[in-house]
Amino acid sequence: MSTGPIAPGSPERLVPPDEDPSTPRVVQQGDTLGGIARQLQAEGVPGTTAELVRALVRLNGIADPDRIEVGQVLTLPRPPTTADARAESLSAASPPTSGPAAPAAERGTLLEAALLRLTRGWNAAVPPGPIRAPDGTPLFRQGDPAWRTERLGAAADGPTLAHAGCAVTACAMALSRMSGTVVTPDALVRHLRSSGGFQGPLVDWSAVARAVPRAPRACPGELDCSRVDRELEAGRPVLLRVVHEVGGSARQHWICLTARDPETGHYTANDPATGRTTALIRTGGGLVSGDGEAVRYASDGRMVAFAPPGPSPA
Repeated sequence: MSTGPIAPGSPERLVPPDEDPSTPRVVQQGDTLGGIARQLQAEGVPGTTAELVRALVRLNGIADPDRIEVGQVLTLPRPPTTADARAESLSAASPPTSGPAAPAAERGTLLEAALLRLTRGWNAAVPPGPIRAPDGTPLFRQGDPAWRTERLGAAADGPTLAHAGCAVTACAMALSRMSGTVVTPDALVRHLRSSGGFQGPLVDWSAVARAVPRAPRACPGELDCSRVDRELEAGRPVLLRVVHEVGGSARQHWICLTARDPETGHYTANDPATGRTTALIRTGGGLVSGDGEAVRYASDGRMVAFAPPGPSPA
């Protein structure tokens, strides 16, 4: 369970309109948060450089704003949409609470109140539960603010989920899909901690099956693409260990394969780094990212399949 690319924030919670993430940004050589903030300003994202830096820090759970890594995947604040502009216009046109015209600060307060009412309306209208990929698998991000600070290890003395929780997060998505019971990454960490499921900060795969009722048994092993195809055909996700380049060196990461298109042969995976799906293709005896993917992955020969659950105990 090595450190993977870091990109927090799971879509399981409703995101306030001003924090709705755009396409992920992969940090390049020479990038700084200040430079990225200035690029966002040029793209029309409102706010001062300092305000946008703080937004980037908040959205991505960054501990040190002066330190970001090449290959790190950042969630960006989005530019205002037409709907946002309409909301601001409506707020500005609202009658002032006192005097002939409301000052700008008051109009801002009115806008915030309107957005809060709108968000509450969404929360009331949308049933609880995580956002899911088209195949029904929940989409979790290892750096979601709801669990990004949860620490791995039997004594909670390991790295955080945000920085090294790709295997746990990928496993939580697979277990949720197969069992029909949503288990979030932090809940899985607590289960592993209470059941002796850690070897240092690493997952003991023999312990994950007890996290949910009638869960399949995790079976780690060498990558076998034919078995991957059989498992996906049977509706059982497969965890795949991949590598991607960061600063000229390979970094390991776990993703959750969920489906294979029988016509194109393309694979779909849920990526704990971004909380989004990513596409892979088969080449030789391995899998690599398809064209156009934000982060380029290549399998490194390890996978975790899941044996079908046995009958419920009498």
